[in-house]
Amino acid sequence: MTEQMLTEIFGKNVKNLRENNKLSQEKLAEKIEISKNTISDIENGKKFIHAKTLVKLSKALNVEVYELFKPEGTIPDNSEGIIYKYKEDIKESMEKITDKYVRKIKQSKKIKRNLS
Repeated sequence: MTEQMLTEIFGKNVKNLRENNKLSQEKLAEKIEISKNTISDIENGKKFIHAKTLVKLSKALNVEVYELFKPEGTIPDNSEGIIYKYKEDIKESMEKITDKYVRKIKQSKKIKRNLS
């Protein structure tokens, strides 16, 4: 799967989930603190987002992060084990990214305190 394919799948899932949650692009953008144009670009497979925004997005859409990457209608019935493996890999990767981001925030807060 190419990066572009993943971005397109992600965008379609965001749009479907947004609509299922009865959210406008404007309302979703407001909830996760990005522009409506960025939501539009995401849904059209033109843009991707940072880990922090990805976590906010999954919460706003009431899903786990890995669910935003699930290919719709492209999974053969006999591949449940493979899907589970990828789900866990994505989840683990996102947790590592989130942990790294949180550590960086804590470090920057500590530096600010020391400078004050």
